Amino acid sequence: MSKAGLFETLIEILSSAMVGKVLSDLDSKLKDYATSFAQRIVRRIMLMVAGFTITLIGIIFLFVASALYLNEFLKSAWIGWGVVGLAVLVVGLITYATSRR
Repeated sequence: MSKAGLFETLIEILSSAMVGKVLSDLDSKLKDYATSFAQRIVRRIMLMVAGFTITLIGIIFLFVASALYLNEFLKSAWIGWGVVGLAVLVVGLITYATSRR
């Protein structure tokens, strides 16, 4: 009977060690996957924000250049700014109206 107890104890120790190893490996792989996933998401968000910011700056420069050109073309100090402002307002209102549908 003591041999059966010893054999069962050995099996229990070995199975406990193997389950512990499998769980440890699974835990580390899960942590690596979660970390990698989070890093990819953060990288994509950062690239999207950077792209949006650069695009917005470019659009602002185009609007300023358009207003200055219209001021020069119309020989006025303010009409170009008004025309560009009105155009941006109309585009914004159209965009807002289509997003509400």
